[in-house]
This record gives sequence, structure tokens and C-alpha cells, in this order.
Amino acid sequence: MSALFCEEKAAEVAAYFLVRASEKGANITILKLMKLMYLSERLSYERYGFPIIGDALVSMPNGPVLSSTLDLINFGPSKPKGTWDRLIAEKSGRDMSLNENITISIDDLRELSESDIEILESIWRQFGRMSAIKLRDYTHDANNCPEWQDPDGSSVPIKFEDLLDKLGYSAADVGKIVANIRQQAWINSNLSSVQ
Repeated sequence: MSALFCEEKAAEVAAYFLVRASEKGANITILKLMKLMYLSERLSYERYGFPIIGDALVSMPNGPVLSSTLDLINFGPSKPKGTWDRLIAEKSGRDMSLNENITISIDDLRELSESDIEILESIWRQFGRMSAIKLRDYTHDANNCPEWQDPDGSSVPIKFEDLLDKLGYSAADVGKIVANIRQQAWINSNLSSVQ
């Protein structure tokens, strides 16, 4: 798990897309939710040089994914009764949904900044109507997500340097952004060991 990873923000990003889908009377599959979340994280790197969730990025057969978030979806949180458990129901077949014992709106997602919400809204407007398969195909296209590489049935980490390079950052900026990300990960890691 990445030291930058924030389960609370992962849960709220997932909840954002689940709320938007429920407003349209639609379901979201695991695959579609993962693609929307990945594209949001990618756009945050593109605009700000920093993630929303801070998850490890991985190339998998169905495209790029957020590693720890996918583990939350598939296996549940390591610490029960957290934000993920409170907001997100266990997967039901291929579908994801909000917990049925809560009522939530976008305004209730307090971990997300205004810029986070702007990114999520942008991704929802652009991709919310796409099917999971079309989103998978979109993320397989080197014109859209050139950082993804076919892992030949396995998984391959997507390095921050590679993603930032593909997003058009200069080598000098990539170095600064990666140093900033590593410094924040170090701070998070040391803070969590104190708590």
C-alpha cells in the first residue's frame, strides 16, 4: 500500500460516482467504478502534479487501476467500521453500490476539496455515460492512457515518473513532483507510526 493512500478519500471518490449514478437510476460495475476513479487520479496528476487518493497505480489486463482501492473493493477494508464500510456496500456480483442504510449527497463528502470535486465532476461529465467495456477500451488506447502497458495476464506498477512524462511534464518538473510525492509519503509514513 502506498504511504500516500487515503482510504477515506478513496471511499468518498467511490461514493461520489455511486451518488451520481444513483441520481440517474443507474448501476456502476466494479470495472466502470475503477476506470472512473483511475481517470480522476490521472487528471489530478495532470492538473496539479498530485493525486486525490494517493494510491499505487498498476497496469492490469483490464487497463490501469488503483491497487489498494481495488483491494478494498475485492476484499474489504483491513480495519472495519471505517469510512469505506460506512459508505460503500460489499460488491454484489459485478456491481457496486452505496450502503443502503445511509443517505448521502455530494455535499456530505467532507474529505474532498473543491478541486477534487471539480476533477470528479469533469470525469463524470466526460465518461459517466460510457459503458464499462468502452471505458476499458478507452484506457487501453495509447492515445488516452499511454502509461498503461499490457501486463500479459499479471500486473505491472505504473511509476510516477512514467505517468508524469506521459502527461507532458518536463524532466525537471517530473523530478520536482516525484520528490514532493516521496516527501509527502515519508511524512505520512512517519505520522502513522507515531499514532
